[in-house]
Amino acid sequence: MNQACLYHRANQVQRHDAEQIIKEYSNILQWRSDGSDALLDVGSGSGDVLMDFIYTIMPPKFKRIVGSDISPKMINYAKNVYNLKERCDFRVLDIGTERDIPNDMKQQFDHVTSFYCLHWIQNQRQALQNIYNLLRVEGGDCLLVFLAANPIFDVYKLLSKSSKWSNYMKDVDQFISPLHYSNDPKLEFSAMLKAVGFSNVHVELKHKVYVYEGLEILKDNVKAVCPFLDRIPLSLHDSFMDDFINIVTSLDLRQDHHSNELDYTFNSPYKLVIAYAQKSPRNVRASISDMISPSKVEKGLN
Repeated sequence: MNQACLYHRANQVQRHDAEQIIKEYSNILQWRSDGSDALLDVGSGSGDVLMDFIYTIMPPKFKRIVGSDISPKMINYAKNVYNLKERCDFRVLDIGTERDIPNDMKQQFDHVTSFYCLHWIQNQRQALQNIYNLLRVEGGDCLLVFLAANPIFDVYKLLSKSSKWSNYMKDVDQFISPLHYSNDPKLEFSAMLKAVGFSNVHVELKHKVYVYEGLEILKDNVKAVCPFLDRIPLSLHDSFMDDFINIVTSLDLRQDHHSNELDYTFNSPYKLVIAYAQKSPRNVRASISDMISPSKVEKGLN
C-alpha cells in the first residue's frame, strides 16, 4: 500500500467509482452560503482522486482542501505532485487512532470525504467518531465510500493458510474489511453512524463488477494495494503473485477468452458501501433520498 507511484497509475477501480459517486453526490453536500468551505479527504493515497475529482467541484472561494493518509510515503508523493495547487495541503493522519486527532484539525472542516479507505480500518466506530470530531461544531457532512466485500479478501485468507506465506500473513484479518462477512453491511454501518451522533444518514450498498483487461493490469492493481508485499522478500514477489493468480483462477474469476494468457480478463464482483451523513445539519432542502438521482444500471449486474 506504500507504493505510491504504482498506486497512482494502477487504481482504475478506485478512480472509476470515485468519479461516478462524486458526480452523483456533489449537489447533496451542504455547501456553505459564503463559499468558504474547508474539506478533508481521508485516505487520499497518491492524491489523484482528491485533486482530479473533488478539487474541481469545490466552490471558487473555498477556504482549504486537505488530503490525508496514514502513510508518510503517500503524503510525500502527493505533496511532490500537487504542491503547486492553491489552498491545498497533505497531512499524515491515522483516522482510526484512539488518541486525540491533532488540535489544528479538530472541528475545522465543513466536509469529510473518503474513498476506498475505511475497509482497512477494523474499528470503524472509532474512525467515524474521529470524522465526527473533525467536522465543525456548527455542522458539516461526510461522504464515505469503501468496500464491504471483495474477492481479494478471500484470496488473502486462502494464501494465509499456505505454509509458504503464513509467516508473512499472520495478521491477515486486519486487512479484511470488517463488513466482509456481515449479513447486512448497510444496516450495520448505518447503526454505527447514528451511534456516533450523525443524523440524516443515508447508506447504499451497491453490487458491482470490475473487469481487469489483462493479467498484467490485474497484477499491477494487486501490487499497488497488497499490504503483505513489503514483508515478503523481493525475490519471492513473483511467486506470491503466481499463487495469487492461481487462487483467483480457482475461484472462477478468470475468463479465458484469448489464447494468450496475458490477455485473459478477470472479473471482480464486489460490494461497495456509499454513506452520506450530517453533523447538526444546516438547512436541508429535502430528504437525502429525494436528492439522490437513481443510479444507472451497470452492464452485467443483477
